[in-house]
Amino acid sequence: MLSARSCMSEIQLAAAVIHRALEDAITPNERLAKPRTIQGAQGRRQVFTPGLKPRDREEAVRFLLDDGEGWAGAREAWCEQADLDPLTLRRRALQRIPIEHIPAELRARLLSMPAPAGMQRPPLPVAAFVASATPLSLEAA
Repeated sequence: MLSARSCMSEIQLAAAVIHRALEDAITPNERLAKPRTIQGAQGRRQVFTPGLKPRDREEAVRFLLDDGEGWAGAREAWCEQADLDPLTLRRRALQRIPIEHIPAELRARLLSMPAPAGMQRPPLPVAAFVASATPLSLEAA
């Protein structure tokens, strides 16, 4: 039998994983790691400057928003451990993640989906796909 303390630790861990995914998903481009090639004793190799790798940000976005194979199940499992509603998490993530951080094919799928129950607008604003001088975020919609 698990103690109340170990259950609380599992909830805190799951909440921390979800929080980190949200933080990674909204990381601005300026704080992303940049690849560079260095010459070492064993030849040339690619390294990254300090910061979040672009692929890690994309995986965080997919974890929070994608209903594709694996992503929805992972999100639901972590939400269950954290005692969160996965649909609420997804809806709030959609409000916080800048549109330019969402991969194009995922954006297209999200736009083609019907609005979740209780939402008056589509999950992503169509206006956000129109080129503009300033990037639009979902909060501005």
